[in-house]
Amino acid sequence: MKTFKALRFQIVENETTHEFTVHDGVIINKENSGTGWLLEILIDRIHKETMEAYQQNHTVLDTRVVITRASNDPALFEATIKNIKELNDHISVIFECHIYTPRQAYAEQLLEQLVEDELTGDELISTFNRMMVSKPILREKD
Repeated sequence: MKTFKALRFQIVENETTHEFTVHDGVIINKENSGTGWLLEILIDRIHKETMEAYQQNHTVLDTRVVITRASNDPALFEATIKNIKELNDHISVIFECHIYTPRQAYAEQLLEQLVEDELTGDELISTFNRMMVSKPILREKD
C-alpha cells in the first residue's frame, strides 16, 4: 500500500463540477489487495446531507482528486461513500475509489478551453503552461 496527501476534491455530475474545500485528506493505493483506492477527506459540515444522500443511494460518483502537489493533474476516480463521521465543524468522508481515466484528460480539457477562447501562438503556450501549474477549475461545457 502507498499513502498520499489529497489536496483537492471535486465531484462531476452531468457536466457540472462541484468543488469541496479539503481541510485535510489522505488517499491510499491498496495495490496489493487489488481493490483500488481508499480516500478520506475532511470537508465542511454543510455538505453532510449531500454526502449522506450519495451514500444512502449507493451513488457511483465521478470524482477528481489532486494528490501530493497542487501542480499535479487531478486523478479521476469512480467512487462510492463508505462512511461519514461528524467532527466539530467538519465531516470525515471515506470513499472507495477506482481510477477510470488517463491523467491527460485535464490537459486536453484545458487546451480545448483555451482554443475556444481563441488563444494562439505564444499566448496559448504561456497561458496553457501557467494554468497547468495552477490547475484552475475548468469552465463547464455548454
